[in-house]
Amino acid sequence: MTVAAVVVSYGSREDLPGCLDALLASAPRPRVVVVDNASADGSAELVRKRYGEAVTLVALEENTGFTGGCNRGLAEAGDADVVAFLNPDVRVDPDCLATAARCLGETGAAGVAPLLLRPDRRTVDSAGQCLRRWILEVEDRGYGRPLAPALLEPRPVLAACGALAVFRREALEAVRLPSGVWDEALFCFWEDLELGWRLWNAGFTVRSCPEAVAVHGRGAGAAPGKGPLRWRRPPALEARIVLNKWRVLARHLHPLDLVPRLPLLLGRDGGLAAAGVIRRPVVLHHLAGLLPGVIGAWRTRVRRRRLRLKELPC
Repeated sequence: MTVAAVVVSYGSREDLPGCLDALLASAPRPRVVVVDNASADGSAELVRKRYGEAVTLVALEENTGFTGGCNRGLAEAGDADVVAFLNPDVRVDPDCLATAARCLGETGAAGVAPLLLRPDRRTVDSAGQCLRRWILEVEDRGYGRPLAPALLEPRPVLAACGALAVFRREALEAVRLPSGVWDEALFCFWEDLELGWRLWNAGFTVRSCPEAVAVHGRGAGAAPGKGPLRWRRPPALEARIVLNKWRVLARHLHPLDLVPRLPLLLGRDGGLAAAGVIRRPVVLHHLAGLLPGVIGAWRTRVRRRRLRLKELPC
């Protein structure tokens, strides 16, 4: 199967050379597409001058987010059978993408989650994503823990972490939304779990592929310091982390799973939003700007096939 790799860049000049050098050293070499979201740090110029025709550059005039960048990159992926989407702070092993493509072919899955390690190559960043069953938060398997034997066993997962997610092209086209394969209303955060959940609801599967290995820096764009990453993100992104969840639940959560969890979800997520506003009052402005879209998503929630949580993996 032919493979394309889509890298979405925003202010990523320092990370791009390591990411692209690793992709171009892959065997076989994939078609590499870089979508630059109107970076002001010379990212596009670096790609153009350093890599020339070895990389297809899409230099956008506005920031369309990770989802918009993925959709535009997919349009430039040619007729590739397999498309990988990745962040610039990811370094793939030479056989990572070929192994992921083989996993897709052998399992018939729509997507696979490679094994993402931290730079020390001993600490796990993600071995696929699950959904915590009562608070409905994204959970990366193995996150921040030493690599354990259980994570080296392939298994179904709900989604692949968007830092590096690999899909069969035909499966993506089967679940395309009006805005594209990736939900552009989400911009960034929760978009990877949303796509995986959409694939499962459509009858496809997503699996972990621990034989395919890459290194992920994690936290690019976050300020240094301690505490949850969401506290160190820009206020606009902190607001998205809170409210994108509710857009995703509006589309995919089965009513029978929503009702018993609603009091807990409202209390917990309301508390997180309030804590964010207390820490940085400007977060309220961004929450207010996003809230109408979230309300609209719930008002227009339509009847469609939704798996129960107990039918989803992990």
